[in-house]
Amino acid sequence: MTQTQEMTVHDTAVGDALPASSIRAQVDLIQQVMKEVMIKDTHYGIIPGTQKPSLFKPGAEKLCLTFRLDPQYESTERFVGEHCFVKSRCTLYHQTTGRRLGSGEGSCSTKESKYAYRKGQRLCPLCSKEAIIKGKEQYGGGWLCWKKKEGCGAQWPDGAKEIEDQNTERIPNEDLADQYNTVLKMANKRSLIAAVLNVTGASDIFTQDVEDLPEFAGKPVAQTADQPTDGLEPVMEAAQPSLKPPVSQDASAKSGGEPQPPLDDPAEPYLAKLRTCERSNGAINATYQAIPEHIRQDTYQEYMAQLKSLSAKKKGA
Repeated sequence: MTQTQEMTVHDTAVGDALPASSIRAQVDLIQQVMKEVMIKDTHYGIIPGTQKPSLFKPGAEKLCLTFRLDPQYESTERFVGEHCFVKSRCTLYHQTTGRRLGSGEGSCSTKESKYAYRKGQRLCPLCSKEAIIKGKEQYGGGWLCWKKKEGCGAQWPDGAKEIEDQNTERIPNEDLADQYNTVLKMANKRSLIAAVLNVTGASDIFTQDVEDLPEFAGKPVAQTADQPTDGLEPVMEAAQPSLKPPVSQDASAKSGGEPQPPLDDPAEPYLAKLRTCERSNGAINATYQAIPEHIRQDTYQEYMAQLKSLSAKKKGA
């Protein structure tokens, strides 16, 4: 590592200004890390519904490693009924000198839709298993309590009110306590990303055009997932993640102005898969193992909750 690469963030006394050459060197170093180390969809990625790439926790950790940053967390928890609200502050220190460099904040709670609700499943009126599926038309249609989902095999015709009148929309999560550790980790993750962007000044890099950087002169910029770049993928344009991302006008109009679920969490699609997969140990384990490793830690609590729920139903059968 060169002398320039050995520089630390804000490596001057309080009140001194960094020369332009040092700022340029720091910009170049972060761009070099993006180019040679960071991987799209692992360290950063384009979140559905947004226009620019966002920094993920593994990417923030790579910048901590680059600048020798030591994250320290302080969190407070508040309960309203069974709901848990966590606020986290991440303070970054330089590993060599111990100097405090800056901080960032993040919050999370079980009031967020991904934790407060789960998708309702149709229950068999006879065996009370969540095993009801729609019968295939070639076999007469109707409804079936599927034995492969540990059902009893009972059948009902189309229009059966005891099946079709059941709520399959989102329903309150009755196991909120299983989410307490998850919301703590999520709050810490958000505060870490905020702190890293604050301390390294990387938000500015993520939002500038790559044409402004000499090593990417003439390269096209990736604007959306539908317009991939032919240039170097590891260049990000994301601003600092917001706890309440802006909702597009179209999305707001469709929802009648209701708040939309956060769009900054790549774990949400995998959480949904865990909640709706076949109700067996094998299916739940297979679904969990198929989740990318860098996202798996954010779905572990849901994974354990599904196994626990399945075990409880088996014992009660």
